[in-house]
Amino acid sequence: MPEPVRRSSFSSNDDGEIIEFIRRTYADNRSRFAPIRDGARFSALTHDVPALGADRVRTSIDYAGTSAEGFQDYVFFVVHAGSVQIGSRAGGTVATRGDVSFYPLRVPIEFSMRGFDVTTLRLPADRIQRAAEDTAGVPAAAVRFHGVTPVSAPMRRYWHSLIASAAGALMDHPASPLSSPLLAEDLARTVATAALHVFPNTTLDQHRTPGPGDVAPAAIRRAVAHIDANAHLPIQLSEIAAAAGISARALQYGFRRHLDMTPLEYLRRVRLDLARRDLQRADPARGATVRAIAVRWGFGNTGRFAADYRAAYGVLPGETLRS
Repeated sequence: MPEPVRRSSFSSNDDGEIIEFIRRTYADNRSRFAPIRDGARFSALTHDVPALGADRVRTSIDYAGTSAEGFQDYVFFVVHAGSVQIGSRAGGTVATRGDVSFYPLRVPIEFSMRGFDVTTLRLPADRIQRAAEDTAGVPAAAVRFHGVTPVSAPMRRYWHSLIASAAGALMDHPASPLSSPLLAEDLARTVATAALHVFPNTTLDQHRTPGPGDVAPAAIRRAVAHIDANAHLPIQLSEIAAAAGISARALQYGFRRHLDMTPLEYLRRVRLDLARRDLQRADPARGATVRAIAVRWGFGNTGRFAADYRAAYGVLPGETLRS
């Protein structure tokens, strides 16, 4: 079922109201504001689904402060104007127009904001931890970021583009594609995995380790059965691994060995088959469309969906619908 995007707006020039908004949306804070000029305001538009959130925040009010407990979830941002200065024992930066960064997690920070305009992407901390465990075999408790700026200029450009795309999809109004839980889940997974490649962290420090050894075919059959039964839900790799009774890393290894694909590639193929079933049963005269069916099964890009569909079945999805 679609999950409507929760949208809200905030605008104020009152110190107390702004501090409360920052506390409620991002982190507890003690902020000090510069004298407020006539017409100066702090404004924000927020957008949320269970998997992630995105905001556009603008302020013509300069302020600085501290957060003793720090951020409990990841808040990545792109600066469009002004500057954002962050300092902590986990790393710091001064981000200006065109820069990307994020707030260090669960450590005290100091910050200084000057007339900024930013897009933020909020991601629950456990998303990053799961991605580290699933892709690199790094235990969730061992995930640590060493800095808040990308490891290279190409990675900075890639991250800038990804954040713009992800936030844009969530902010799309009135019908965001991320109202589909399957699409939202896939996007959150993509962002979490990408963050582990863009910013310096412990997963990049890991030496290549040997595979987990032999994975019994019975475990792969259990995983396949779980995917087949739950493809309509935003299932995650860790859930599939738990159903199979093996680790996420062993699951990845076993799928490649026994099925020559990853578990998520298999999940995508199952959803493609289910989309085909719906296209065969649908009636275009009653308003059924390829796009609606594609989105229902987690395919947000209809062009890519059509290409994958044709590669799998030899016809375009529109031909199946019309027939």
